[in-house]
Amino acid sequence: MTARTPERNGTPSPAGAEPPADDRPAGSRAVRRRLTFGVSADLADLPAALSPWQRAYEAWRAAGIRWGHGAPPRERAAAPERAAPASRNAIRADAPPAARPAEKAEDAKAEDAKAPAAKAGDPKAKGTKPKKAKGAKATSAGAAAKGGDAGSVVAAATAPAAAPVKTGTAEAPDPKDESPARTAEPQPTADDSAPNRGTRRLRVAIAGAAGLVVVAGGAMFALDQGGGGAKKPRPPAAVPAAALFGTDPAATTDGLVQDLAVVTASGRKIVAAGTEGDGTPGRERARFLVSADGGHAWKAAKVRGADGSEPPAGERPRLVAAGAGKWAALGQSPAGTVVWLSGGGMTWTRHLDTSAFKPGDQVNALVATAHGFVAVGSAGGRAVVWSTADGRAWQRVDGLQAGITGLDRVAASGGVLVTHGTFSRKVTRKKGRKTVTRTVRGDGLWRSADGGRTWTAVAVPQAQGSQGATIGLVAGPGGFATVREGQRTTGRKKHRRTTRFGVLFTSPDGQKWQAAGRISAPGYGGVERFGGSHAGFGVLVKGAKGRRTVLRSADGRTWQPSGTVAEPVRSSGLAVADGGAVTVAGRQGDDAYLSGANLAAVPGAVHTELAIRSLAAGPGRAVAVGSTNGGAAVWSSPDGRGWTRGRVPAAAGRLSDVAFGGQGWLAVGRADGARPGALAMTSKDGTVWARATVPAGPLAAVASGSAGYVAVGGGAVWRSPDLRTWKRAAVAGGNLVDVASTGSGYVAVGGRGGKPAVWTSPDGAKWTPTAAVPPGGGPLTQVAARGNALVAAGAGASLMVSPDAGRTWARRTPPGARQATAVTATPKGFVAAVTTAPDGAAVFGSPDGSAWARVPARGLGGRAERRLTAMTPAGAAVLATGTGVRDGAETPLLWRAPVPAAGAVRGAKS
Repeated sequence: MTARTPERNGTPSPAGAEPPADDRPAGSRAVRRRLTFGVSADLADLPAALSPWQRAYEAWRAAGIRWGHGAPPRERAAAPERAAPASRNAIRADAPPAARPAEKAEDAKAEDAKAPAAKAGDPKAKGTKPKKAKGAKATSAGAAAKGGDAGSVVAAATAPAAAPVKTGTAEAPDPKDESPARTAEPQPTADDSAPNRGTRRLRVAIAGAAGLVVVAGGAMFALDQGGGGAKKPRPPAAVPAAALFGTDPAATTDGLVQDLAVVTASGRKIVAAGTEGDGTPGRERARFLVSADGGHAWKAAKVRGADGSEPPAGERPRLVAAGAGKWAALGQSPAGTVVWLSGGGMTWTRHLDTSAFKPGDQVNALVATAHGFVAVGSAGGRAVVWSTADGRAWQRVDGLQAGITGLDRVAASGGVLVTHGTFSRKVTRKKGRKTVTRTVRGDGLWRSADGGRTWTAVAVPQAQGSQGATIGLVAGPGGFATVREGQRTTGRKKHRRTTRFGVLFTSPDGQKWQAAGRISAPGYGGVERFGGSHAGFGVLVKGAKGRRTVLRSADGRTWQPSGTVAEPVRSSGLAVADGGAVTVAGRQGDDAYLSGANLAAVPGAVHTELAIRSLAAGPGRAVAVGSTNGGAAVWSSPDGRGWTRGRVPAAAGRLSDVAFGGQGWLAVGRADGARPGALAMTSKDGTVWARATVPAGPLAAVASGSAGYVAVGGGAVWRSPDLRTWKRAAVAGGNLVDVASTGSGYVAVGGRGGKPAVWTSPDGAKWTPTAAVPPGGGPLTQVAARGNALVAAGAGASLMVSPDAGRTWARRTPPGARQATAVTATPKGFVAAVTTAPDGAAVFGSPDGSAWARVPARGLGGRAERRLTAMTPAGAAVLATGTGVRDGAETPLLWRAPVPAAGAVRGAKS
């Protein structure tokens, strides 16, 4: 929309009939504009502290013109209503966000704080001056929500430099606001033609000392509070875009892989921990679920870094223990052992310990003691014990009793620790005249009364038909407990019968053990899980035809059924809460499992996959590809603002790249299944897609050039002139992950032997590896071409630049970059997105790739890990998508900005 200057009620002269400016009647449009933007700024008798609108008001009053606004009816037509989208999946991002309740309340306060004269509609009332509304906030949505229309909120005047900011794109929310993007339809303009209206009521909303934001006729103005001129428009922001890119409305699965690895109880509180991700190793995120009532109702806990940030992906909690008012969890990440701590289970703070825990450590069990926590495991074939008083500072004890090779269970009761593990020792015996030495391996129990510093072996006898190794180790009613399998055979010959059962062994102090009872059930097939607490014991017993039964006991002597677990479930843990309630955790297919709980109904426990992996632009349309709900997905937009979900045939898998060429659109990726293969789809218009057949394995990228379409993936290249016939091209060994069309053919990038690799081709059929790639660094993951100028990105901070289609390369690093996450070529040069230290992200532009300057962009980096991962030029704009993280869930981002001008970055230094 176009901003309108406040003007007097009445009908202006027809266009072209206005008299000269100095001869025009007082109150004419030209005179009032001059009083607003010219004279008002130069009145020497006005205090310098007055704001621009106050000075303009005084200039109007001195000229004898009533202060008002609004164009005559024939000039001020109501804004037409926006037509409803043709598809329920079509969503736009160009409407102002709806006001939140807090914003509406602040607007109401600002209205009440106005001067009486302003409320009466006449700021010229005697003895009154325009006043500031303390603490008031004016927003486009908030103004429209105050019972009036958008046109009734105006700025009395603006400084000469105050140019209107177009509102074709929604004003992005503050980067700190991680809530999903909100949309609202534009409000219609008020009808100024109402009879006997007179001067309309003036509404003024004043922001704080930082400036004034007002809306007039749907246009937004930003004014300096002190009259120093207009603020520059805020840079484009990357905004949460989950509402713009719709998921599959017909999907029956969320498309993510959830797994609960452990469950632990303390009193009535139960905590289960595990991960959720798309199935790619290293991309999973930690999950904690909490029940405060013995497993009836569950909530998703929050997970935070020590500084309040979102923890990185790839961390997997595997052990949980509860002490006196404290909870601790241990797990693994690519960086080493991770510790999570919680006061009550609802908020977990993540710490990375690199002192007591070393690379290669295997931490197998964790328990709470009267003095903190103790963990056991192994490293380099020897048992290791770790202990801590507060969960933060851990001490390591290596080289326990000679021969112990590893520890895998631990329990604590009354200041005593009992652990289970494996041992290896050499036994020498005489065999005739020879001495024979052999290595004996087995398992056993060890006891410690000094917090894990020293250990003594203890023995659990074989009794009541028990045999084999012990199963599980817990501190239950009266001390410690473990289980062995047992059997008894009765009858003779044809009447011979063998009965299987479990034998429970207990000990009050971990030193002397005895058989305490049997565990049995119809069709007994063995104990799968054993757990316990001071409230009792619980076991998961295997049965006939995959049926499994949960049994519980208060004393270990008498057992009663407590539910069943379906055959597809893979159990991982069992906990007993106060009252004897038994909870089993694990995984069922790709979903997490908690006995008696519907996790899909627990807010925040299960998320839906939504990933945008690539963008491309064609004539009048931009296309984004990726996956939702575990299946391939495509979205398209005519302007980069409103996106519509494409009609795509159901296909399990994901699309990773898309390109437009002479025969239309081609999207490629990988199809899921027992033998993953190529997934390819074609479209003439970018909205309706059909499955295509490419005789290849999973494909990573595609490009369109002078010789047709070229797709790469793994060590293969496939080319097609018409999207119907495909031929494989020979490529020297390596892994190709991206491809682009150049001024002289094609270029593909990837890796060979863990190092960067580049291949070039004039026609997509014959490929030649380039030996001039700078040494060092890892494989390349992206490449962009502008003619024969190339920019490639990999895992490091540097961008590789070639001015001659890949024959020679140089390394260039945008200032402060840690890793390049996206790169694209534009009509004016190149644009790249990077991450910066410590938790930031930024966008850079370059005319040729040799020098990079920062491009203003908001809403990136920070504790929410917001970064851009895909880019494309679309007309005069650059479109980018990425991801942000909130409460452990990834959500897509959308960033749209004008293409950076080449002159703005020509003088930059890398």
